[in-house]
Amino acid sequence: MNGEPSSVWRWRFNSLTFRLTGTLIVALALLLTLTAVVQVGLQERCAREAARINALAMSETLYGALHTAMLNNDREGLHAAVRNITEHDPNVRLRIFNKEGIIVFSSEPRELGTRLDMRSEACFKCHLADRPIAKLPPGDRTRSFSVGGVPAMGVILPIANEPACANAACHAHPASKSLLGVLDVTLFVSQLEEARRQTTLLMLGTTGCVLVLVVGVVLLVVRGSVHRPIRALTRTLGALGTGDYSARFEGSTIAEFAQLGGEVNAMAQALERANTELVGWAQTLERRVEEKTAELRQAQEQMVRVERMASLGKLAAVVAHEINNPLASVVTYSKVLLRRWSSRADASDETHEAVGILGAIASESARCGEIVSNLLLFARRTGSRMEPTDVNEVINRSLFLIKHKMDLAQVKVELDLLPAMPAVMCDPAQIEQALLALCINAVEAMPNGGTLTLRTAKAGDAGVRVVVEDNGIGMDNEVRTHIFEPFFTTKGEGEGKGLGLGLAVVYGIVQRHNGSIDVASAPGQGTRFTVTLPTGLTPTGGAGER
Repeated sequence: MNGEPSSVWRWRFNSLTFRLTGTLIVALALLLTLTAVVQVGLQERCAREAARINALAMSETLYGALHTAMLNNDREGLHAAVRNITEHDPNVRLRIFNKEGIIVFSSEPRELGTRLDMRSEACFKCHLADRPIAKLPPGDRTRSFSVGGVPAMGVILPIANEPACANAACHAHPASKSLLGVLDVTLFVSQLEEARRQTTLLMLGTTGCVLVLVVGVVLLVVRGSVHRPIRALTRTLGALGTGDYSARFEGSTIAEFAQLGGEVNAMAQALERANTELVGWAQTLERRVEEKTAELRQAQEQMVRVERMASLGKLAAVVAHEINNPLASVVTYSKVLLRRWSSRADASDETHEAVGILGAIASESARCGEIVSNLLLFARRTGSRMEPTDVNEVINRSLFLIKHKMDLAQVKVELDLLPAMPAVMCDPAQIEQALLALCINAVEAMPNGGTLTLRTAKAGDAGVRVVVEDNGIGMDNEVRTHIFEPFFTTKGEGEGKGLGLGLAVVYGIVQRHNGSIDVASAPGQGTRFTVTLPTGLTPTGGAGER
């Protein structure tokens, strides 16, 4: 459990969205920070340059304001002008010192008469660099320093020995003396520094806001253009992985993701078609397996039926052989006794009773003889006479024999016999017996009348097919699986109800001719027997077989 959150966070850190978003945010932060630093530096440089230019301009203005007083050597007026300037603008401090560095005029009275340090900022550029102040460029005449912790900017302006001053009567200076003194103007720039600081803070704040805004835009763009399409692709692939082949990728307008989504959709369609084909093949295979299983089951049932018939045939042959002669003797002696008792002159009750008993013995013995004859026929112990036979003629002859029975049962006949049927090598008597049994069963299956249909057709290149169909009561699956078994009957017991050997004999006859018989029936929908016989084949059991 503890490893799952760490793996999730590791996956998030390694995800494309996180790396792309993080890289863009860090790069943009660095670029904006660098831009802000450069802008602040440029702004500070611009502010200092503006302050220097203003200071130079102000020094020129102040020099112009004091020029007249200096030219007239009006010391009181000059002191008054200096004090007046500093009183109106406390951020300005003026002082004038001669070439030797002695302060002769100042807005600070305590400085009057003091000498400047030649190593100070106001003097070293001229004295230490050994350059005349008049030859200093304007940029070197300004300096930045602090007074009592207050930022200030100073400007030095040389007071040159003008011709008007050299020729004046008040305080003439020799013309060879080019520099009379220096005007030193000090401007306190605390307000400028405060404005610059506020501007810097404002720029930094603006940069931070821009960075936050850009980060938001990056997050939105990456989420909409990268994260959502990837999540959609992941969901689509996950659905395909779980077997939902109807899943499709949708909703991206990015060309690359749209192309990738198209490929994924094409793959999904191919998987869906393949899955459909596999399902179809599986169903087809399952259906064919079921069909083959049914065929195998039917073949197995057929084999079981054949084996059962063979066993029953052997048993029937043995039983019929063993009881045939005793039954013949019983019938013969019962008839002899019946003839004797019937010819007696007395007609006593005992005589009549004996005659009835002997008649019953003869009748039941004859009936047992018929059973034995059918058993011999079922066991294929009777001879066969094989000859080419027209099946249509056998059908017409069989219908002629049961015409009276069909009229009594109100059964109509429909014939659909194929002309010029190929001859079948068979025993016509046995085929007639089989068709008679099928037709009689069909008539008996229609107690309230109906239609008996017989059809003939070719069965491939070497066979004929005979169909005997009725629209009678039909039978269920349980009955249909036992109809060819000997002594199985649904007609009940009693005289004229049958012994259950008819269809068994039919089955034996068809099998001896190497044919097949199939039955299709359903309760209330009639029954259809289909007999298929080969042409030109010698049936099993030759003529004269005993």
